[in-house]
Amino acid sequence: MSGVYIVDIKEMDIKKKRVMVYFIEAAREVLSSCGVDGITIRKIAGMAGYNSATLYNYFDDLQHLVLFASISYLREYVSALSNNLRPCKNAKERYRMVYVTFDYFSFRSPEIFYNMFFGSQKAKLTDIITVYYDLFPDEIKNHTDAVRGMLTQGNMYLRDKPLVTELAKEGFIKDDRVTYLYEIMPRVHQSYLHEMLDKNLSLDPDAQHRKFIDVFDYLVKTAE
Repeated sequence: MSGVYIVDIKEMDIKKKRVMVYFIEAAREVLSSCGVDGITIRKIAGMAGYNSATLYNYFDDLQHLVLFASISYLREYVSALSNNLRPCKNAKERYRMVYVTFDYFSFRSPEIFYNMFFGSQKAKLTDIITVYYDLFPDEIKNHTDAVRGMLTQGNMYLRDKPLVTELAKEGFIKDDRVTYLYEIMPRVHQSYLHEMLDKNLSLDPDAQHRKFIDVFDYLVKTAE
């Protein structure tokens, strides 16, 4: 992604920001009904009420916009996470709940989530998330600094880092295990999410979640 949108978003007037929002919301609707492979610029522009050429004033290309639309799939996750974290008393409970909640949504929309975090455009995700939450700031305002740090990071390994660092600060794992844990856990989760993409396996999201959480608990235990 070019850096233009990171710079310009701060200077955009309300009308231009609103147009970006229209395109993102339209892309999400098309993505929901047609999937990643069925989405086209023409469909998005038609739903947004603008011509296709206008889209290129705001987004590099179709894949750029698809990533923005994919981030909107995190809304339900972020909202649920805010509620689910309230009873958590410590960093260990929070870290586990982040994955419990993430599994619920990612295993039910594996194509969207895998493409977002592990697809060919993943290197652009952090910059796009920065712009996205400038457009939709209310979606993350109720979270702690550590959780906001996780939510605004597109790299799955760096998303884990602030949460795993808190584990060490609170004495749940050894300091020298922090890097190992936040590098291993997302890789393991990626493999379970990738399995959900295989339609031939017909995996149940809840069963897949239970399998992953068993491994999650084991990995955290070994880091103590």
